[in-house]
Amino acid sequence: MTTGDDELAGGLAALARDLAILRIENGNPSLRTIEREAPANRPLSPSAVSEVLNGKRLPRIDFLMALVHTLITHGSGGRPPQRRDPRLDAWRVRWRELQLLQATHRLSLPPAAPTGPAGALAEPAAEDGTADTSPPADDASAEKTPRPAVPVSGTDHPVALRHDEVRVFVAMPGSTMGDTAGWSSIPEIRRRLLEPVATRIGEILGRPATLVVEKEKTATGAVHRSMFAEALDADVYIADLTGGNANVYLELGVRWALRDGVTVPISQDVGDVRFNASSSRVIPYGPMPDQLADAIRRIADAAASGLRDPRRVDSPVRDGADLVVVERAELEGLRHEIRGLREAQAEDLVEAALRSSSKARRIELLRLAVARNPASWRGYFELGVALRTDGWYDEAEDRLRTAVTLKEDFAPAWREIGLTLSKGGAPGDDGPRYEAATQAFDRALALDGDDPETWANLGGLHRRRARTSDVFDETALEKALVCYRKASRLSGNSTYPLMNTARVQLLLSAVRHEDLTPVVERLRQLHHLALFAVHDSEGRDPWALFDLADTLLLTGRGDEGLTELDKAIARLGPTERDVAIASVAEPFRDLLRVADRLPAGTADAVRSALAVCAAAATPSAGP
Repeated sequence: MTTGDDELAGGLAALARDLAILRIENGNPSLRTIEREAPANRPLSPSAVSEVLNGKRLPRIDFLMALVHTLITHGSGGRPPQRRDPRLDAWRVRWRELQLLQATHRLSLPPAAPTGPAGALAEPAAEDGTADTSPPADDASAEKTPRPAVPVSGTDHPVALRHDEVRVFVAMPGSTMGDTAGWSSIPEIRRRLLEPVATRIGEILGRPATLVVEKEKTATGAVHRSMFAEALDADVYIADLTGGNANVYLELGVRWALRDGVTVPISQDVGDVRFNASSSRVIPYGPMPDQLADAIRRIADAAASGLRDPRRVDSPVRDGADLVVVERAELEGLRHEIRGLREAQAEDLVEAALRSSSKARRIELLRLAVARNPASWRGYFELGVALRTDGWYDEAEDRLRTAVTLKEDFAPAWREIGLTLSKGGAPGDDGPRYEAATQAFDRALALDGDDPETWANLGGLHRRRARTSDVFDETALEKALVCYRKASRLSGNSTYPLMNTARVQLLLSAVRHEDLTPVVERLRQLHHLALFAVHDSEGRDPWALFDLADTLLLTGRGDEGLTELDKAIARLGPTERDVAIASVAEPFRDLLRVADRLPAGTADAVRSALAVCAAAATPSAGP
């Protein structure tokens, strides 16, 4: 073996060893288990997996990644790795390195000379240059000895000649050359014409040539599958049209449909060629020495000339047609790769959007992300959130519902649907939006009952529901209070649910004509926590400042509260200002409905706060 052989064999052995380790680390699933748990769009048959695990050959990238993905998923209790998981990236790098090594090794191989008589059926060569005696994988996508590349019409770059064998296939009558044939002995035609043609092709190209005649194959199975496979695979396709055999014409038509070249029609009587094939250049042959010599030379020269120029098209079907033929497995691999690239690009766009400080730019990038990858549930989710925060509630709901269609068990998306419905308009007495929002929140909590944000958002929904009539709905306020308390227990010292709990308690106590002193004292205690939250964010979080302002406005320190309110509004970005101010103003309006029950000075402070909000909002979007 050469140094290149050693490197390639060593690389494949190392890949097989590391795959075996990965398999053991992830529960050592059987080959049948791997087959059963493989991705639906990328089957992994036991025989194909066995070949890869034994280091016999380098698999396709989609096969390797499906195997690694399946093993990791099995070891993680059914939880698949994310597409950008570094564990997957490492295997992609390994595959690229081995592919480069394999390609370099192939280019370094010297031209091989035929080891037997021209026309003898040769063992296909393995990638390391030795005969491959291993049993073939029953998986059509497992790596095989590379088939010749299919020439592409109109390619700008000629393909370099390979050092592997030239496959010369002959389609000819199986038992008789027909009534019009002057030379009827098929064995003689093979020995005196076809074998010398294969020999001459090999001599011209400096490569071994293998002659294959369909009728001489001994393997069992459907003959049409074998015949039509040769129409695609053969480097040189010789169609003997002598006697007008219908099957030969059919095979020739298939060849012309599948390959640009090299196809060489021959016949003992060119005048007897039928149908549209008669317009093609058909090479005549016969048993006389001068006829044979001329036919051998012309057939071999036509074949060699076509192989030297991959851009040449000799198929009347494909001439001028912009068509390329690829194997089904290769096509699926390309589709898989394209999906991966689109997903990667969409993920990159999502990441770029989330880094953008401009809300308009963020929405633009997210729209582009879902256009690039319509299956990106994350893209639709983030777009829905961005649209909701910008006040585009109807479109936000549509994008979020697409997200849960793609990923039905994603609790945050259901939460955002509920929030979008609750923000998107005041429900009427029948409450269709309220009911739909409640169902969305319930779905989110069924998936993740310990999410404090969902509980707090549901509390906000019930609080808005409570204000839909002239008199506050106490039942809805009670529901809001329960939700805010649940959110408070789950989120610890977060001021958001704690302050909302206090606001609803103050409102309920006022509606019920109860003593407000305990609630006011609670707000004084929360002042310290709100002050800490402001300091902790170094005064940059407007919502911490809003909470601090409320603790002052509702405990008799109105002037200080208005000062903090001004600071909070100043911290709002221009694109979020109106939505945020409207949200802040709602609880103030609630309190003014029970102004006569508030402590002295508190109602005036609330009125002043509403005036500040109105002055800060865009005129057409005042609170």
